[in-house]
Amino acid sequence: IILRFYQLGSNPPSLDWDEASIGYNAYSILKTGADEYGNKMPLSFRSFDDYKPPVYVYLTVPSVAVLGLTAFAVRLPAAIFGIVAVVAVYFFVLELLSSWSKAEIFSETTRQAIALLSMLFLAISPWHLQFSRAAFEGNIGDCFLILALLFFFKAWRQAAYYLLFALFMILSMYSYHSFRLIDPLIVGILIIFFLKEIFRQKKWFAVSVFIIIVSTIPIYSSFIQEGGTSARLSMVTVFSDPVVQQLSAQQELKAHQQHNLINEIIYNRRVIFIPQIIKGYLDHFNFDFLFLHGDGGVQHHAYNIGMLYLWDFPFIFLGIIYLLRKRTKKIWLLFFVFLLAPLPAAITTGTPHPVRAIAMIPAFQIFAAAGVVWLAILLQKKKILLVTVLSLSGLLLVINFAYYLYSYYVLTPVKYGYFWQYGNKQAVEYAAQHESSYQRIIMTYVYDQPYIYYLFYNKVDPKWYQKNWNYSGNGTVDRFYRKIGIYEFMDITPKDFNRKNTLLIGTPQEIPDGVGKLKDTITFPDGRVAYKIVAI
Repeated sequence: IILRFYQLGSNPPSLDWDEASIGYNAYSILKTGADEYGNKMPLSFRSFDDYKPPVYVYLTVPSVAVLGLTAFAVRLPAAIFGIVAVVAVYFFVLELLSSWSKAEIFSETTRQAIALLSMLFLAISPWHLQFSRAAFEGNIGDCFLILALLFFFKAWRQAAYYLLFALFMILSMYSYHSFRLIDPLIVGILIIFFLKEIFRQKKWFAVSVFIIIVSTIPIYSSFIQEGGTSARLSMVTVFSDPVVQQLSAQQELKAHQQHNLINEIIYNRRVIFIPQIIKGYLDHFNFDFLFLHGDGGVQHHAYNIGMLYLWDFPFIFLGIIYLLRKRTKKIWLLFFVFLLAPLPAAITTGTPHPVRAIAMIPAFQIFAAAGVVWLAILLQKKKILLVTVLSLSGLLLVINFAYYLYSYYVLTPVKYGYFWQYGNKQAVEYAAQHESSYQRIIMTYVYDQPYIYYLFYNKVDPKWYQKNWNYSGNGTVDRFYRKIGIYEFMDITPKDFNRKNTLLIGTPQEIPDGVGKLKDTITFPDGRVAYKIVAI
């Protein structure tokens, strides 16, 4: 609880644009029952035309209602469900390491030890903490998947739990795009692996699957519609990557001219994506990504910290060996979920991607916990060696954890503050305080989607905005231009230096020294100038 709530509203040091969008759309739902565009109770939020899944927005409505439109309120659901996931993984592991026949594959002491250590390791996991302290939908989806699998196993003893299995599986798919791919595959694996157990309460399970299918029809129908999931896929998948498409066309033409049949096959537009997908999948098992530096998206990890502790590596390795030696169907399920988790990220650009592959997290912690317990079992007859090894490894974990805390709370806000859109709040607050003095205020689009900060921090009336966002009249919005009243959000060019009675909020590169009258500067936490505010 402390790790997820301490400085939640101030670290990360600013809301990123997706968090601000989630917050304002929750505020709009609260006030009007519609999103920022006026769509009533949508199942997909248009936002920046990236069509966000709905669950996180609706979960944010109560916290915004109680706490107001603040960073803390927007991040509160992530923190709460991060805590729920830590608790749920304990009970999930107990179910995972038991068998239907009650055979003692694991002793009760072993089960409890692995369950408690899994809980501990998830509680302090850099990967899990990163997405429990900001409004990332993937964290919510992962929590719901853990709960769905937990209640699937509990339903073997009390069939009505299949309804909770269905509920959490549905919520998982409505929480984040990745689970729309892997959750149906997981349901298929559950049927294949546990058909005998399912058959004992086949009516309850059939009802739960029917509920899942009917409830997710809007998700999968959106694959063939404009907007929704299809729009999101078109933005991020390797299949729509123009660079790959151009390479395919060029190389296939060249191969055809040279009568090179092998290259014609390799560079065919239907085949060229396969090596990229394989590479994208394997990227998620990269040592540097997992244990040293994380991925290229600096908002996804702490400075100089991997997605997992370096300490975890040997114990994950030991845990995998230990669990594979047991080879129960439940343990095979854990491995299949673990191996399926990177698939959604593999078919997208920008791999490795820890949010799209977020379903990997619980398995890593369970493997590490099993590794520690197995090592203790192996050394249990050598008391002095056991105490020495566990004490030393415990000390190393404390050191690793302490460095993570130092990195997250001291280094990261300074080193990575720019990527969290630091400065937008200060810029729009300055503009709001002085807007009566100007006919026009222009704010740069260099840092992307500045308009959402104007809406968020000024708590712009959603009813008014729903009537005025469509300034073009055709229902479309330009990603690099927005107009709201006297505000224009766009890239600043020299022609804007000749406008009269205008306030410019732009980067030092856009506004050279000597242009207009400098009113203020806003700096990133590392001291670099984020914005110059100039009166023309």
